[in-house]
Amino acid sequence: MTPRFRRPRFRAPALIAGALLMSGVAQAQQYINLPGTQPGGLDEGAPLDSSSSCGVTCHYSRDITEASAMPYDTWAGSMMANAMRDPLFLAALTVAEQDAPGAGDYCLRCHTPPGFVGGRTRSTPTASRGTALESADLDGVTCDSCHRMTATTNLGNAQYVLSPTETRFGPYPVIESIRHPGEASAWLADPRMCGTCHEITNPTQPLRRADGTDTGQRFPLDTTYSEWSRSAFAVAGSPGAATCQDCHMPRLGAQGRVSTNGTAMLRENPRRHDFAGVNAWALRVLASMRNDVSTGEFYNPEAVPFYEAGAQRAEAMLRTAVSVEVRSAPTQAMPGESIEVVARITNRIGHRVPTGYADGRRMWLEVALVDAEGAATVVSGAYDTAQAHLDVADPQLKLYEAQHGRAGMGRGEHIALHNTIVRDTRLPPRGYQPLPGHEPVGVDYSGGEGGALRHWDDARYTFRLPTTARGRMTLRVRARFQVTTREYVEFLASENRTDDRGRELLRRYEASGRAAPFDMAEATSVIMLPSGNTDAGVDGGVDGGAGSMDGSIAPAEAGGGCSCHTAGDGRSTRGGASALLLGLAAALSSRRRRRSRDAQNG
Repeated sequence: MTPRFRRPRFRAPALIAGALLMSGVAQAQQYINLPGTQPGGLDEGAPLDSSSSCGVTCHYSRDITEASAMPYDTWAGSMMANAMRDPLFLAALTVAEQDAPGAGDYCLRCHTPPGFVGGRTRSTPTASRGTALESADLDGVTCDSCHRMTATTNLGNAQYVLSPTETRFGPYPVIESIRHPGEASAWLADPRMCGTCHEITNPTQPLRRADGTDTGQRFPLDTTYSEWSRSAFAVAGSPGAATCQDCHMPRLGAQGRVSTNGTAMLRENPRRHDFAGVNAWALRVLASMRNDVSTGEFYNPEAVPFYEAGAQRAEAMLRTAVSVEVRSAPTQAMPGESIEVVARITNRIGHRVPTGYADGRRMWLEVALVDAEGAATVVSGAYDTAQAHLDVADPQLKLYEAQHGRAGMGRGEHIALHNTIVRDTRLPPRGYQPLPGHEPVGVDYSGGEGGALRHWDDARYTFRLPTTARGRMTLRVRARFQVTTREYVEFLASENRTDDRGRELLRRYEASGRAAPFDMAEATSVIMLPSGNTDAGVDGGVDGGAGSMDGSIAPAEAGGGCSCHTAGDGRSTRGGASALLLGLAAALSSRRRRRSRDAQNG
């Protein structure tokens, strides 16, 4: 189908505008003023153009079924294009503004650069926050937001500097366009450009230790850029080195054009504008909103495939993020026996997993026993889909997340007021040496290469096998990711006092599978138990537990029946045939020993 690209109207829909209202215009505003292009800073030059204009006129193919280098095609189905429509962000923005009037303007520097530099994100005596936003501002991080950006020494906190001219910057030395001037810029390929909005602190809140001591740092909200820049991935020329653009703007893998104009040049292996992250859930929520006539101007069913394609790209990114392996597990055991298992999860990417804002994001290991019929019994990391509840009371749960709060008050979700890190167990990238204040909290990852933090974690489990277990059992370990939690969504809904954003988020959440966990990677190992079909007195086990199956832990490297999968690829490195033969041999050995004892006892 061909998307209908509409020219934006002058004002945002009433639903969005109303969602930005504060409880009182007269409430004191405390704006965060930082270097960079200021509100109204482009008034004497060219304002930022709408992305729809770019898409309609030049940079689209409108064919979602084919790989394309056209920037609009993949950008349109990304979270960048929907940074100002994401229901979870909008609900969190409302609560932040309630807690600290003026804080929302700081958030909108990144989420709608056109609205911010256009002076439409701040309140006035006659217009509360957001009522002046134009519909083009709702396109979030637009084409011009990046292609009008120039280099700056002020890293992070959305301190971008935008060119006041119509010139668009690109990666090519020769740019021919019938619509605007073009100029080559190395800034677009510089990871520091990404760090502009992916390295964020709260300038109004100090980072405090749990006892309230001021660390001298500002509270870190998003440290994705420094996680990368302080990792082995940022060391140019080293094995596995990669920039933000290498992963999130992959190359087409062929020649392609980035414009439909007749003057467009054939480019060698251009980058795609995927901007794939991990938020497949939000993209599918946005797709449902595109298909909902009540969303006004946002309604466009023909655009839905772009969002589904973006969600699938996000899931593909998740599958590459970590690997899982069973390091040790018994190959043979008895029903009801207590066994030990060691599983390892390894970070394969250039920042922590998960990264970004906390927002309820979490990853955990699920350990389950699967019988021959495929029925699974979860022994750690159980998630109740019906209740959208993870068993965090599980003492063996391996949970990777960040929890923020306020010193002396513990964990909370009031993002504008956070000043202490209650817990940070997120998995570091390879070679990571964190900045002060960015260290893990509540976990020890020391012992990595060259004094860096470990980019892997070994999880140890002890549990009893079911007393009814028989024959072949499969030990399954999965890394599961969830972009947000029921608790966080319900918090935003209950705390929202000035608009309908919280309730709208909750409604969309309930209608979209409640942000169900996604399986990132899996590993399995076979455990053989007596089959229950033995004879000559062998009744589901060894006489008196005489040790034919000793239940010892067999290291994977020593051929312990470990079948290791990485990144959910579904391949097994060892089959179960050898384990089956071992089980049969053990049963026969037990039978021979019993007969020998019977003969001796006459």
